[in-house]
Amino acid sequence: MGPRYRKEDRAASAALSEENRHIATRVRMKRRIVVAGVAIVLSLAGCKAAVERPSGEAASEEGGWTAAPRIRAVEQQREGLVVRGEASPGARVVLRGGPDTAYAAAADAAGRFELRIAALETAMVLIPEVQIGQDSTPGRERLLVADEGRLAALLMEGGASRRLSAGPALDSIDGDGRGLVASGRAAAGTQVQIALEGGPEASVSVDDGGRWIMALPSTADRPVTVTVNGVAFAYPGPANRESLDRVERAGEGWRVTRALSSAARQTSWFPDA
Repeated sequence: MGPRYRKEDRAASAALSEENRHIATRVRMKRRIVVAGVAIVLSLAGCKAAVERPSGEAASEEGGWTAAPRIRAVEQQREGLVVRGEASPGARVVLRGGPDTAYAAAADAAGRFELRIAALETAMVLIPEVQIGQDSTPGRERLLVADEGRLAALLMEGGASRRLSAGPALDSIDGDGRGLVASGRAAAGTQVQIALEGGPEASVSVDDGGRWIMALPSTADRPVTVTVNGVAFAYPGPANRESLDRVERAGEGWRVTRALSSAARQTSWFPDA
């Protein structure tokens, strides 16, 4: 038989639980971030651009945290690139390419943002982040821009890259040192035929968004020829240690091998369009 409690003990326990609930509520409320009404100036590739932020608006949150920015499209224009995406309404979105390269814009009331990037002289990986007050939240995606803006793609840690610019039948090949994943775009609902080293073909279905992904069977992360709908692509394999985190030409395409941790590596290769 379990222990008996006096009425006064049960009341004290209930009061303590209620107090703990209020404390937890106050802790969550402290995570709310209010956008200050100030204008911020960033150095944009050697130029200065003012970025205005809404005043007096609370940033929308998901589970108490400010939503990280999501890039949806990249458009090449004569003066450079236009990057469009979504973030918390009123948030300041920044694309960082290093200590001396940053591009910023404010998301509108619907959470949409548009960033204009001057023509880049070198290939670069940009990190999207949202800044509200003194807090910064980087997104999981990384935006790769190469070939004077003709190649734009999202690098996805632990997953297939997502090419945003025009590409051939094969958008990308991603490897983690043990296996390879191929991905691309085609008409929704169709089948794409893929073969390795001239072997038998396997088919993969294209989803409703016009994209397909296939893990290449029994293939380590090494140089290999992948044929997609009859077109052959020579994947050059991962970069060596000296080229880690560097966007470089490799075979007939662009490659970057990133160090995700002290032991984990991920290679993303994009064949020329």
